[in-house]
Amino acid sequence: MLPRIKFKPSFFIMAAFCFAAGVFKYFVTVFLLVALHELCHIFTAGLWGLKTKAVVVTPIGTYAEIPDADRLHITKRILIALAGPAFNLVLCMFCCAPLRQINLALGLFNLLPLYPLDGGRIFHYITSYFIGVLRGNILAVKTSVFLSIMLIPAGLLQLVLYPPNISLLCLGIYFYRLNRLNTINLTYSFYKSVINKSENKIMPVRSITASTKMELKTVLYRLGWDYYTMVYVREDNNIMTVNEERLLMHIMQNGIKGTLGTMLGGK
Repeated sequence: MLPRIKFKPSFFIMAAFCFAAGVFKYFVTVFLLVALHELCHIFTAGLWGLKTKAVVVTPIGTYAEIPDADRLHITKRILIALAGPAFNLVLCMFCCAPLRQINLALGLFNLLPLYPLDGGRIFHYITSYFIGVLRGNILAVKTSVFLSIMLIPAGLLQLVLYPPNISLLCLGIYFYRLNRLNTINLTYSFYKSVINKSENKIMPVRSITASTKMELKTVLYRLGWDYYTMVYVREDNNIMTVNEERLLMHIMQNGIKGTLGTMLGGK
């Protein structure tokens, strides 16, 4: 079954602007190259059995909605994200100008640690693996907002030097608005993925040794996609065990405030 194709209304606005500015052929060229870029993501995801739900067409290109990608090992997720930029960078070696410059720009730009670009996703995967998904979410969003702001003055300079090119300015504003809301979206995705971890999936286990005074929020921030977390709680000479299911069930019923001690029935 082929994925659905969804067009954002802003795509047609951008197409009309490029037509009026006399750069429509470049718009079509970039759009086709980005579409091929996205097909590489879809093909690579399909190698590990993932089906693409939809392909969304936006004014800055396309992106594929691939559910359950977070269930794959981090190496496979990174390879899926790298497939698109790798295609552009390899293709630029076989193209003449200006296609060479366009592919080089697409490949390098997509490797920026700016969410939801491929580089932003890779940055998010790596940070989430080492410091926990929720803390990785915060770091990814802050990095993306910073880079978005940096794109705006670069876009103004581009407009002065190469009028009427406002591509970087539009990208900066677009990514800034997108990432201001991304913390909520990424956090929702985290809860959904952790709660729905497959019971049949063999995963490495990470252990945390904590006191009863450790806040539940601190423990929650250590959970991740790629490992199962066990918490060993010390109280006097006793050690109690708390697993992910028990922690999440308690938080859903009682909220995130409190400590491991209150969760275990202490003070």
